[in-house]
Amino acid sequence: MPGYVSGDTDEWHRSSATLSSGAGEVTSVGLSSPPGVHLSRAKPEGFLQPEENTRIYRRLFGRFPTGVAVVLTEENREVKGLTVNSLTSASLDPLLLLFCVRNESRSGDAILRVGRFTVSILGAHQEHAARHFAARRQSPIELAFERETDFVWLADSNAVFRCVLEASYPGGDHRIVVGRVQSMLGPELCTQLLLYHGGSYAQLSPIPEEQVRRTH
Repeated sequence: MPGYVSGDTDEWHRSSATLSSGAGEVTSVGLSSPPGVHLSRAKPEGFLQPEENTRIYRRLFGRFPTGVAVVLTEENREVKGLTVNSLTSASLDPLLLLFCVRNESRSGDAILRVGRFTVSILGAHQEHAARHFAARRQSPIELAFERETDFVWLADSNAVFRCVLEASYPGGDHRIVVGRVQSMLGPELCTQLLLYHGGSYAQLSPIPEEQVRRTH
């Protein structure tokens, strides 16, 4: 039964417990928390099964804010790309990242054929680029690209990773694409961030650089 946990613990204790939730007290059988750990339970009859409504699934997942990135490759002198918010750092040794792309994406097909791509993490000033590469039918638009050694990326991005294809895995109606980072670059200071939340773009001021250095 899903729940929300805060606090540190190495083990769960099994018993029956009456727990407090936002909707009042509900009885949960089978789990109780150790001292200092709070569990919140929702009534099980309130949960929807995955097959019941994919629209609600999308809406609930939309409450998880993410950054925005554009993945680019070049095939036969044509730049092809897509906008993703599924970007994840997958490994530090070796340096791997991953993202998800729709099975029917032609840009995704091109990335797999070419075997190399870049990932540009966007700033707020690049929302037009995000919208362009998110569209299924892309109208002509002026964008500033940079090129070097068979890679192309968006100029003035907050970060750029140049990758070669490491692996691709099926993931339902998407493919999971893993890239091995060959090189990376970024400005000394991060610009205003571009976020995606609830189906809309938003902006976020970056953490001051001196604070970032203290935490790393």
